[in-house]
Amino acid sequence: MTIGIFCRHLSTAEVSTALRPFYFSVHPDLFGRYPEQRSVNENSLKQLSALLEAQQTKTLLPSTTLSFYLREKSQPKGNFKLINIILSGNNVRQSVLAVLKACQLPTDYVDKISKPIPKSNNFKTFGYNTPFDENDPFYTSFIMKEQVSRVKDLNSLNSWVKKNYSSARTKYDSTKATRDHISELQNSLTTKYLLKEIKWDSGWNVSHIRGSLQSFNALATQHPFEMSNLKGRTLVFGQFTGVSLDGDVYLGNTEVRNNWLDSIKKVKQHDDALLSIPMYEKTLSTVLRDIHIKRRKFMPKIQAAEYCKQLRHLTTSLEDVHTSGNGFPKSVPKSLSNYEIVVEQEAGPLMISPTGQIITPSSCPGDQLVSFIAAHLDEAMEGLTQYKINKHTERTLHKECVSRLGLLELMKDDCVTPDRMIQCCQHLLQHASELQNDFQGISLWVTSYYSVLSDGMMCIPWDWKW
Repeated sequence: MTIGIFCRHLSTAEVSTALRPFYFSVHPDLFGRYPEQRSVNENSLKQLSALLEAQQTKTLLPSTTLSFYLREKSQPKGNFKLINIILSGNNVRQSVLAVLKACQLPTDYVDKISKPIPKSNNFKTFGYNTPFDENDPFYTSFIMKEQVSRVKDLNSLNSWVKKNYSSARTKYDSTKATRDHISELQNSLTTKYLLKEIKWDSGWNVSHIRGSLQSFNALATQHPFEMSNLKGRTLVFGQFTGVSLDGDVYLGNTEVRNNWLDSIKKVKQHDDALLSIPMYEKTLSTVLRDIHIKRRKFMPKIQAAEYCKQLRHLTTSLEDVHTSGNGFPKSVPKSLSNYEIVVEQEAGPLMISPTGQIITPSSCPGDQLVSFIAAHLDEAMEGLTQYKINKHTERTLHKECVSRLGLLELMKDDCVTPDRMIQCCQHLLQHASELQNDFQGISLWVTSYYSVLSDGMMCIPWDWKW
């Protein structure tokens, strides 16, 4: 016999209030200059929201690990603390407390909220002679095993797709007129103002993209003379307003038209600095034995003149080291042309990226950078080699997935590395025959959570289970 137990969940308002200090520490808007950290926090917050919502309906969830970058006032600007929070079960209170404790934030508010009051004793027998105490750690394990047959497909791609395919198709079909309008505006504006192309570098849906294009069209109509500055350039709607190091003109999705206009008026002021970048990169490369100077996709957006200044500062520091006779040790090859280095903002870590690139802040002392390169050449080469192999494999699998599954498009989030995308694509191809009907004509986005976006895009985690 099972004896019922009364349980009071935290309300949505209580959860929001309890997590306010947490949101102030991890909110993506606080990481505007740090795209990598912003993307991680944005994705993890979406998963956390979905998890808490499910727990409030008493849905039992498998163990989930969420990663967040924290801004800490005690840390130098640009340095963040990475935490991993493991959440599971169906207890909202425990999940909220776990989040707060992991971030070393006060739990006073939650502690003051009355806990569930049992209407009877805390024992359940489930037909066994020995009762189970809900406060016993073995109880949770027992319950999870008892219910596994009912929740085993909770995160099953197979069942999730079948449940959400119709919704995705309906949303996609309903936004056809919007997508057609976007294409029409894109072609019209590109032709009228002699642009190289128009792109968007943001996660906004089709309605927001159309809105940005309409706003730009209205601005251009009012100020046609200033639009001549955009001739032959790439126009990108993204997260900031300015000119990228590649010379692309960015217009921030959240900024007002006047800011756009001011930036467009000043576009040509960046040209001299943009033309100087190759020279400064070549000079630094020569000092570092012909190493390749690269730029990461998620580098903080800085002006070309500032980037040239940073390159010049680092080059001067390295030249001073060589002048003093304390250059590279004999163990370092005479040519480093097979290696890559990225020069970033003044404050930042000196490290080897997962892709094998040497990442250095422009303020790094020359002797320290020389020593670091000498000590980490093997690690860098291993990462570069693995990345090249993975990228080639990823492209091949990507093409095959689109073809065999009949996808309209297959994209991935910034947090999905090549090795993760490879795992996902291989898994999709293993089940291609079962998925073909449900994925036919669908746009698929590989990320870290399940969702159907407002434009019909289906989001699936890279490590999905069948």
